[in-house]
Amino acid sequence: MSYKYIIKFDSGEEKTIDIQLDPDTLSLLPREVPDPPQWALLDQGKCRLCPFDGASQKYCPVALNLAAITRDFSDKASTVLVDARVVTREREYFKHTSLQSVLSSAIGIYMVTSGCPVMDTLKPMAAYHLPFASLSETVYRSVSSYLLQQYLRMKKGLEPDWELKKLTKAYEDIEVVNLAIVDRIRKDSQKDANYNAVIILDVFAKMVPRTIDQSLPSKGFRLPD
Repeated sequence: MSYKYIIKFDSGEEKTIDIQLDPDTLSLLPREVPDPPQWALLDQGKCRLCPFDGASQKYCPVALNLAAITRDFSDKASTVLVDARVVTREREYFKHTSLQSVLSSAIGIYMVTSGCPVMDTLKPMAAYHLPFASLSETVYRSVSSYLLQQYLRMKKGLEPDWELKKLTKAYEDIEVVNLAIVDRIRKDSQKDANYNAVIILDVFAKMVPRTIDQSLPSKGFRLPD
């Protein structure tokens, strides 16, 4: 399973982010990251929810995987406009948009598929990734994906969370990871494209539970009569 982001700048410069996932586990396929940066070390800005031990795991799995792509954009401004094409096996997407929007879309996949247990709740969404998703699209996909998981739990005889309480808690925990990653990336950024991309993800993480609690009916998420 792959998502290839092809980013073209007005100058003619072109960069590619090639994301390869195991189709069975939805985990990011490992690839070598030559000379990983110091900020990717587990104990360099370890978030308070991290279950890993620096003695047994040298690098933060999310930071290590992001290191490969953030190098390419560390000198880029977040608001520069680019032509972005996303190629999947089934279809292609195209959008003329800001670099931060493109990076946010791609980094979101890395965040949930790199092996961070805090992010695992959102991992199933990687199978049906929607590039450049709006907040309402993200809410719909997140809730739908989570409710399907609860249905499968029920079928296995496990207790489902139909009230989405654990999903709301999961997003609160994800905010902690997001902010820790922002702090890590800032250390190796000349300009703001990389860390602003993660900040966008964090804004969505804050807004999804709020939308679930307060405004799902007003957003068109109504049952048919």
